[in-house]
Amino acid sequence: MGARQAGQALLLGADESLAALLADVLSEVGISLHVGEGPPARPDLVLVQIERGESLLSALQGARDGTYPAPVFVLLPFADDRMMQRALRLGARGCFALGQPLEVLRRMVLSVLPAVGPLAPKRIR
Repeated sequence: MGARQAGQALLLGADESLAALLADVLSEVGISLHVGEGPPARPDLVLVQIERGESLLSALQGARDGTYPAPVFVLLPFADDRMMQRALRLGARGCFALGQPLEVLRRMVLSVLPAVGPLAPKRIR
């Protein structure tokens, strides 16, 4: 069993079936998922689904409103290197194309949360 993570994620722009899938995937690693416009007080990270490239900038700006400095991750309907690079240039912390293994998403979001629990790496002083 690895280090337990604890955190809150805000999901924007996703339908109910994707929200349910992501809630299950993230709960396995101790992250609770809040869906909708009313963010939890200070989410640890934000996931925003993008349907089309032209909506990328406005979606990222909307995701940052009220959640800064929480890192924003973009969920794309398919792997598109050009759109992924654009999202990263516009300030997204990472991108996940739906259809990739869910382990990629888990690792990506866990990378921004501090490890907690008995098996977390110890800091050397």
